[in-house]
Amino acid sequence: MRKLEGRFGAKELPETSRAKFQQASQKADEALEDRADRDLTLATPAFRHLPEKHCSREAISKFCQGCIDKEAGKHACFEQPRTIQEALDKVRHHQYITQAIDG
Repeated sequence: MRKLEGRFGAKELPETSRAKFQQASQKADEALEDRADRDLTLATPAFRHLPEKHCSREAISKFCQGCIDKEAGKHACFEQPRTIQEALDKVRHHQYITQAIDG
């Protein structure tokens, strides 16, 4: 089965997938939701031979570290979110509080 998957399944080398994942960062006009989706999409083939939990943790870490709003991303990392949605919520909450306090 693995031989068939190797031949007909994934077309991209795992190394190529990981490089794309590692180089990804939030684009200037990219919404946070789109960024989170893209991180998950890139993490899936990059870590396809590892457990899903590992893939998810890598995507969450990349999402937090790759945010344009570095303070919000750092805040989310400190909170150790368990899901990408939780990380997204923590970034949004930090941005809301910062806007409310700083104006």
